[in-house]
Amino acid sequence: MRVPSTPSRGAVPLPGEANRGLAVRAMFDRIAPSYDLLNRVMTLRVDQRWRRRLVRDLALHSGQRLLDLCAGTMDVAAEARRQQPGACVLGADFSLPMLARGAKKTGLPAAQADALALPFPDRTFDAVTVAFGMRNLEALDRGLAELGRVLRPGGRLGVLEFFRPESQGSRLVHGAYNRLALPVLGRVLSPDPDAYRYLVASMERFASRPEFEEACWSAGFEGVRGETLFPGVCGLVVARRAGACPLPDEEAQG
Repeated sequence: MRVPSTPSRGAVPLPGEANRGLAVRAMFDRIAPSYDLLNRVMTLRVDQRWRRRLVRDLALHSGQRLLDLCAGTMDVAAEARRQQPGACVLGADFSLPMLARGAKKTGLPAAQADALALPFPDRTFDAVTVAFGMRNLEALDRGLAELGRVLRPGGRLGVLEFFRPESQGSRLVHGAYNRLALPVLGRVLSPDPDAYRYLVASMERFASRPEFEEACWSAGFEGVRGETLFPGVCGLVVARRAGACPLPDEEAQG
């Protein structure tokens, strides 16, 4: 079997463009050594608070199985284990260098996996998290379908993402941060500043939070709700796989 060659450096295809997978994976392979440092510096460590909120909203119970998909260096997986030590947590990512760093850092189990063709049986997990990975998928609809497939009925999905801002104020915040701060930090801290130019461009080409929520409904999820955690920068969406009664708090929300 012929193994595809690794793409060379250069412009990484953006959301909506074809044949993105190999180029995006190669980019993350290159930036793996500096990924954690860049996350902390670029967000002034606020990203850790966002991850805590993501895990808290899933309300994991002891014995439940969580898949942290697009896990990177597995910060969400580590936070899930911290909040619920009795949960069974697995990290998965298509970038082996990122995942290897995460497994070494956290001591948690990890599996290299393509988010569009997950190597897990149907209804394996009680919850799935995706932090800042949905916009890197080659096909959003296929990614959501796979997430629904591996979740049990009533299982919870939690997504943190840099969604495209819609309001004028959010676009101003987004533009100032992305056009001024990120490129400078990328040049100073990263051996591959092109990767952070991709980060800016991919945010601007990805779905808005309402559009992403609609995609979740279309993929068969229920109880979809979203919230902006930082204007123009970060949003959180939580949903439930169809097939089970809503939780009491969801019934109260109507």
